[in-house]
Amino acid sequence: MLAGIAAVAFASGACGYEWMNVSQETRIGGRMVSPGYLRGKVVLLDCRDYADPDNAEAIKRLQAVWATYKTKPFIVLGSHRGAASTAKVRAAMDKLGVTYPVYRCAGLSKGEFENPDGKALVYVIDSTCTRRLYGGKDDRAATGVVGSAIFAARMPSNAKQWKFLLDYELENLPGQAYLRLKALMDSKDAWDEMLSKFPEDASRYKDARAKLSESNEVKKLAKLVELARLVKDRDTESEKAKKIQPKHLEMVEEKYESLKGSDNPYIVQEAKNALVDIQFAKATLKKK
Repeated sequence: MLAGIAAVAFASGACGYEWMNVSQETRIGGRMVSPGYLRGKVVLLDCRDYADPDNAEAIKRLQAVWATYKTKPFIVLGSHRGAASTAKVRAAMDKLGVTYPVYRCAGLSKGEFENPDGKALVYVIDSTCTRRLYGGKDDRAATGVVGSAIFAARMPSNAKQWKFLLDYELENLPGQAYLRLKALMDSKDAWDEMLSKFPEDASRYKDARAKLSESNEVKKLAKLVELARLVKDRDTESEKAKKIQPKHLEMVEEKYESLKGSDNPYIVQEAKNALVDIQFAKATLKKK
């Protein structure tokens, strides 16, 4: 099996950013994440001194954003930029009720994200980690961008958006790519537009779907990704989601744990991402 099953189809040509200082050594508090976990998610990167009382109101607003969108393919990533000790920063986070992940000097690989003086800067990165959608000092403006970015990642509105997302997912997220291709081809209008505007790509997408469909691991992964999505949406109006109990999630973990032993590192990472969401949901449900 190929290292990345989607390599049979495309190279997007886009040079994505790489996450830095997102590791156990730099973690301060909040939900634990990793560079691999951030794949396929819209990220609001908040760079500021988390121990500075002057930043308290902005941090509270960001926590509210996280509470609003945490069931979506989105994450707030706090990047502490300051000299305060980890203990002091954690105390400030606890006081403000921060639950989103905060790491020391977390950032992206390009110089435009540098913030050496600790001044508050906020960025919104698209789900493919190839585009900066917002960069500035206004966390409220960044929040306004987040909603539209999440919607665009979930529900492409035109062939260009479908193509942009698929080219990334076929390289990095085979389970999501399988689901996206199914959704594209099941939508007559979307598929007809793709055939009309990008006929060569449409032909390759068709081949890619066929090859992905040949892999039982990918099909199993796609089911896990769907389950994780349902779990994250458990607080919505979905009656099916509301019926989820911790024991159900334990069964899911056992059933899909074997995917973490795949020879395909892309399958392994995506399976880990989905299982992390399921584990987080299970812990949350047990507290209720």
